[in-house]
Amino acid sequence: MAAFPLNHAHLLVNRLLALNPGPAFHWVVLHGERVSCRNDTDVERTFRQESNFAYLSGCEVPGAAYTLGYEHEGGAFNAAKLQTKLHLPEVDPAEVMWCGFPPSADELSKSLTFSEITTGWTSVSLYPPKPQNEGLRTFIHTLPWTRAPTAVVSSINGPTSTTQYLIKALHEARRNKTEYELTLMRKASAITGEAHTALMAAVGYGSVTDENAAEAVFTSVCRKRGSKHQAYTPIMASGTSAGTLHYVANDRPFPTTAPGSLLLVDAGAEFQNYAADVTRCIPIGNDGRFTKECREIYELVLLMQEEGFKMIRPGADWEAIQRKMHDVLARGLLKLGIFVAGDVKGSEDEVVAAIIKSGATTAFYPHGVGHLLGLDVHDVGGLPEGKSTDPLLRYLRLRVPLEVGFVVTCEPGAYFNRHLLAPYKNSPFIDHAKVEEYFYVGGVRIEDNLLVTVDGYENLTPATLPKTVEQIEKLTARR
Repeated sequence: MAAFPLNHAHLLVNRLLALNPGPAFHWVVLHGERVSCRNDTDVERTFRQESNFAYLSGCEVPGAAYTLGYEHEGGAFNAAKLQTKLHLPEVDPAEVMWCGFPPSADELSKSLTFSEITTGWTSVSLYPPKPQNEGLRTFIHTLPWTRAPTAVVSSINGPTSTTQYLIKALHEARRNKTEYELTLMRKASAITGEAHTALMAAVGYGSVTDENAAEAVFTSVCRKRGSKHQAYTPIMASGTSAGTLHYVANDRPFPTTAPGSLLLVDAGAEFQNYAADVTRCIPIGNDGRFTKECREIYELVLLMQEEGFKMIRPGADWEAIQRKMHDVLARGLLKLGIFVAGDVKGSEDEVVAAIIKSGATTAFYPHGVGHLLGLDVHDVGGLPEGKSTDPLLRYLRLRVPLEVGFVVTCEPGAYFNRHLLAPYKNSPFIDHAKVEEYFYVGGVRIEDNLLVTVDGYENLTPATLPKTVEQIEKLTARR
């Protein structure tokens, strides 16, 4: 396989040819992200390269562009005919005064493989040349939000500009991670594991007593280990706030009333644009130990995840894994007395089937079991046919069979949220008095990042990161 990022270009062209197989000259044009400012100010927003551009260029220079040319006359992909070019912006002396010199073409060529790297470009310079075989039709492929380059001759038998193929080809190519990408994702996961572990210990020592401080500890460790940015806004949800799936206020003190509760920490480092996404729950109060109800819900969710792990392999149906999560949850909540048989007179299997059919499990577990992970925390390519209308599947972000090279999260959960439960206040399958005993738990989610392999999966989340109740309490319980 060619060196990065040329190997990514190979993967993209193969996907393009599968979508548009006829003879043609394919010309891809991408624009990198530019530095932007807050509205009505000169305060720069944090720069983050556009993910598709990062995938094909590996270039972090703001305002760069990328072109790819391939003449396809039929048959298999021929790497020798592929031309890739990185177009760096002209160096602006004023920008150098404020920010210093950007990397030069010579510097970038030492680590990135292109056919050519140039400095200074215009829209016209991104226009495709004539193919050697002038009989080939030319396609200019751009993303839907990118304007195609133009030239005077484009109005006279010019190329066909299209957004039909490129975004789909990129989504498909990005699903299967290369070894280069996995190296970065393992680094992001290692940093994330250290940060979660450090936060567990800090909560256990009693040096962290509010959500804001919890976020500060986590992000500080990430930054010290080489992660400049978080892959997403960290979720530091304590007590009943953990019942809100994407709670990001992170501004409340931990609850101090008996009997104690949990801090749900859903946070992941980003390393060179690649994400980790890990969730753990930390006991707060109760001398750093899980209370009875917290432990029961935590161990139920851990069982859900373990059952999900058993199903992860190439060809696995992600929707079937999601349905399995609802089955395990229903049986667990039935055992705890939160679910009841209602008027169903039959076996446990029949009761569970009736509970799930009623929709009651979605009041406790409304989201999907996980998603693709990569350059974006909710990575692309998981929903080529769109979302499902099935109540159990409507929030699922992955609806294609698993393949070798996919990196997926497995993150089942169980939540106690009055808003979610309101539509089921008259459900014959829910013992609402029993539910009241668990509302202080808030919610539990446990999440790891899995690489799909030929034999099953590799857990990218470090094994050193505590996950069982016993492992976590070794860090948090006050002796």
